[in-house]
Amino acid sequence: MALAGLVLLTACSGGTSQSVSTAVKDSSSAVATARIALRQDMDGKLTRAATSTTLDDELKEIQTSRSTVLKLSPATPEDRDTQKQALDVLDQCAAGFATARAALAASDGGTPSLPDGDKALAGAQDALKQLEDKVGSK
Repeated sequence: MALAGLVLLTACSGGTSQSVSTAVKDSSSAVATARIALRQDMDGKLTRAATSTTLDDELKEIQTSRSTVLKLSPATPEDRDTQKQALDVLDQCAAGFATARAALAASDGGTPSLPDGDKALAGAQDALKQLEDKVGSK
């Protein structure tokens, strides 16, 4: 009976890491796509409307990932820590998108600038990579 409980606990633990890993990968893709759109906009190769739509669509992906991680029921302290770290990183991603969207709206040379938006998304991308490395090593 104790062995069955241990197997169940291990399975639940793997589920948290797996779900976080999937959310991180999806979010990394969303941030990368947003950065491409922003850089193309800065280079004059993409319209503001297209860039805005891309940022909105990719932000929805971040929000979906955050919702998935938030709904997890971690079974161990380590899983709860992983969930908290993932939520913190996903919040950083959302903040990066907010900066990028504000930069796009203030595209007349105001603050923040488009490079500021790209920098915020780059920071989010780095945080996602670090979390992906950590979750992937479990």
